[in-house]
Amino acid sequence: MLTPRRIPAHELLDEHDAPRADMERSLRDLRRFNRWAGGQRIYRKLLRRLWSGGLSARRGRQAESLSLHSVLDVGAGSCELVESLSASCLRIGLDFKIEHLLYLRDGSPVHRIVGDAHHLPFRDGAVDVVTSSHFFHHFSPAENEAILGEAIRVARRGVSVNDTRRHYVPLLFVLLLGAFRLVGRITRFDAPASVRQGYTLAEARTIAERVPAARRKVVRAWPFRFGILLWKT
Repeated sequence: MLTPRRIPAHELLDEHDAPRADMERSLRDLRRFNRWAGGQRIYRKLLRRLWSGGLSARRGRQAESLSLHSVLDVGAGSCELVESLSASCLRIGLDFKIEHLLYLRDGSPVHRIVGDAHHLPFRDGAVDVVTSSHFFHHFSPAENEAILGEAIRVARRGVSVNDTRRHYVPLLFVLLLGAFRLVGRITRFDAPASVRQGYTLAEARTIAERVPAARRKVVRAWPFRFGILLWKT
């Protein structure tokens, strides 16, 4: 009842000729969403849950800070999420848009790589964990299955993915942000499109079940997010 039908769309931020000022404003919008709407908290919480393998939240935090050596974030944009991890961890951000990776690159500790999520330029087991955030909705179920399979190939420990659930509440929220001109021109189009082409918890679970992982879990994350956790062993 509160779930609109899925409508695939091409988002403006992915266009090759997006005006630079509009692109940078949209990247700033995304950074604010991650900071103030829980994106960074959810990213780190799911990563701890994956890495700890069932430990308590406190012990999970210890596991992340002491043992996590390398993380690859796919669809990283301007890399603010992977940048938030411990300085002792090798942090790699991959995106197919070099313009996104170049934004706020100066002084960043993240190694930034232009690449394709379907064909990651890394050997098997190259990093401890592969992550992505707000990236899953861009692709069809079959494409997501392939991307997750490629991510599990590159990971030694596992994969952590999160995205917004398709639901009328987050759709209304981003429409109101646009109506009050609290976000830029690109975000006013892309944010509603992202929600409309997102996935439900059940749909994400169906996709995850087709990925060759030793264990998998699809979890609900507040507010109106889901997480996919895949363990390689």
